[in-house]
Amino acid sequence: MTTTVHTAMKDNSRRALRGLAVTLSLIVYVAGLIYAGVRSYDLFAKTIPADLLLLALLGIVALELTALALPVAIHYWTAPGPQRMAALGFYMLDLALIAANAILDAAHNAGTVLPEFMAAYGTFGVPALPIVCMVGWAVVWALDPTSREHDMTAAVKAATFDAMLSQIVEESKSVDIADDVRLAAAERARAIVGETLGKGRAARLLPGPGSPQPSHPADDERAALVAELLGALEARQPVTGKAHPNGTRRKAETEHPKG
Repeated sequence: MTTTVHTAMKDNSRRALRGLAVTLSLIVYVAGLIYAGVRSYDLFAKTIPADLLLLALLGIVALELTALALPVAIHYWTAPGPQRMAALGFYMLDLALIAANAILDAAHNAGTVLPEFMAAYGTFGVPALPIVCMVGWAVVWALDPTSREHDMTAAVKAATFDAMLSQIVEESKSVDIADDVRLAAAERARAIVGETLGKGRAARLLPGPGSPQPSHPADDERAALVAELLGALEARQPVTGKAHPNGTRRKAETEHPKG
């Protein structure tokens, strides 16, 4: 399509009018938020104790900031589908709560009798406004495609790990692995027994008649256990001679009948 001077002027006019409309709409939007904020503050100041007023203002701040952030999120962040629908629903709810606060304040100043549902909202809904905003934003975040992608990746990793564990169990049933396990267990058993016997021989845990007794009960039990084990090992060896006083053995003399 060929651009002429006339079409260019029309496009420029449309862009200018669009910019003006957007600017005016932003002014109106901000003015409405300020009005609603003043109404909410007046309502809280008259119905909430002074020592809790500062804390209650968090509800007003949460509603006002949500009303500012949600339009931006809907246009530039939320993905089409569940997330955008949730954001739109949350936006409508936020505006409805802001309007309800303004109506409550006006009715309170005029002394008008409120309907039962509005009175119930003033009693139970107003204190929970920050929590409502928290829940709404949590839903929008949970429906974000990035969060769903992270959840899917975590699910795949968990399934892969479970499959790997199952495969390890199946592989452990093979003969080769069983033999390796038995060899490793035998080596470990030899190391434990050797360490125990080595400590027993090196320390000579059997006390003599004139030596002092072990000071700790665990040492007595360990000494008795090692002594019993050493005695059992010596008893299994064939006796070929008598024990010499210096601890060595000599060969037994063979006795022959005298002729």
